[in-house]
Amino acid sequence: MSGLLWVAWRGQRAQAAAIAALLLLYGAAATVERLEPDLTGLTFQLAGFLAGAICLIWGAPLIAREFEAGTHKLAWTQSLSRGRWLAAVLAVAAAGALAATAVLAAVLTWSLPDGAGDPMAWPYYESHGPVPYGRSLFALALGVALGAVTRHTRIAMPLSVLLVGAGQLTGRALRGRFDLPFWTMQWTETAAYLALTLALTGIAYLAIRRRA
Repeated sequence: MSGLLWVAWRGQRAQAAAIAALLLLYGAAATVERLEPDLTGLTFQLAGFLAGAICLIWGAPLIAREFEAGTHKLAWTQSLSRGRWLAAVLAVAAAGALAATAVLAAVLTWSLPDGAGDPMAWPYYESHGPVPYGRSLFALALGVALGAVTRHTRIAMPLSVLLVGAGQLTGRALRGRFDLPFWTMQWTETAAYLALTLALTGIAYLAIRRRA
């Protein structure tokens, strides 16, 4: 499996580099906030775009690109099951998505270390706790599932971004209907994201299994 993970990583270096470049932009925005107090909150406002970037840059092309290029056939003819192949590429992508989320969390903590403001306000709420991690995994799985089902990056990429954005807006609307403490709401929403992630991963697997 280690050799398979290495191959998966080599195939995803471009996506990793693109996400790293986005994190550098977040770091630049945080630096501007530290230098210009009047701009406090800028990085928080932009933090929600990371999930969209993950599904657009990493998730949607991950499987769809393999189908379009036909490179999946090489893996499947090397005595490698489709489940192991999917597990390897998803493991590398998920590790990258979680690492990017952790880096962004550190940047946000540095840009506004005192955590001032209402913790239930969406810029703060969606940038702290386990929710950003669950949302990143959900965004990745959504992109992968759409890519596996449609088999076209040009369809999966914009559709995944629209659905991730709709999911975030839906989450904000539902959040306002429940009067729950911060951490209770955080873990409840994270559990929902993880359940959706598992369901979408299953859909991707079934789509791959049906691929001739």
